[in-house]
Amino acid sequence: MQAGGPTRTARLRLISLLVGVPLLALGGLDRELVAWRAQWVWAAREVPPLVFDPYRLEALLRTTPPGRANVLLLGNSVVEMGFDADALERRFADRGLRFPKLTLGGAPALSFGMLADAIAELEPSLAVYVVTAPGLRSRGYLEDVHVYDARAVPELFTASEVLAEPAYHIDGAVGQANILARHRNALQRAALVRLGFTSWDALRPRADLAQLRKMLSGDNAWQSWVAEREPDTYPNPNTRALARLARKLRAAGARLLVIEAPMHPAQARLTPRVRIATQRAEVARLAAQEGFELIPASMLPALDEADFSDWIHASARGRERLTAFLGDTLARAL
Repeated sequence: MQAGGPTRTARLRLISLLVGVPLLALGGLDRELVAWRAQWVWAAREVPPLVFDPYRLEALLRTTPPGRANVLLLGNSVVEMGFDADALERRFADRGLRFPKLTLGGAPALSFGMLADAIAELEPSLAVYVVTAPGLRSRGYLEDVHVYDARAVPELFTASEVLAEPAYHIDGAVGQANILARHRNALQRAALVRLGFTSWDALRPRADLAQLRKMLSGDNAWQSWVAEREPDTYPNPNTRALARLARKLRAAGARLLVIEAPMHPAQARLTPRVRIATQRAEVARLAAQEGFELIPASMLPALDEADFSDWIHASARGRERLTAFLGDTLARAL
């Protein structure tokens, strides 16, 4: 996948990807795709945020140059839509800093605990993780986790937790071992785009519609968290994931800055106060234990409804204000 259109060899690979599993298995395409750097570079550059996120994120992790110039922005769509990486790079251009944005739509903290080794291998000077209330919940989050690292399992799950969700761990291990198992649909759609049969603009409405249906059914992360009658329990795999991320970054000589996600005024009113207070206490405990810096929501700019495009994501004005706040924070921290 090179600029100016795919080569003949690349076209053959893309076409064979569309044929189906038997031919892929016989041709050893799985191994070829993993080693095919050009397609990772293309995916990191061309696949839009919040579309086939695990594939795009793997491409970013594989192609981002390691080094202390990296200041990583980690989280879900709140980060993707709430912070302007280009504006931050312009602000810190004299220091040569890069701000790779490594995001997964709807991802709870467990996703970044699973990715902690790969994130640490980028050798950042600092990573910023924006934690959302549902991102640390103790129930109903596994369907939003689309990454897996078997090495992380002993640190993130108790034996009873593993036995309670065997399908998640089996599927995760299969996906870790086989790129087609973890990214087949995304790879096929990317192949269709690269071969000119469709475009990202044509595919995006399908993803947006799926998210809308999830929201209307009350199944998105925040809605399901608020509707859960049982209080969250700590520690859980999500809070252990936050701790693991901090440890891996610290071992790599990097710092972790955790920011509590801003809330829309209506969302804040509907969030159970006892549950959010208990969660904040747990995150504060983890910050003291694991040595990361915590910025609570009370320190963020006071945002009103005009700073949000919906109940969760920042508008253009909110994005500008949050980016300025983060820039001021980093100017003091770096």
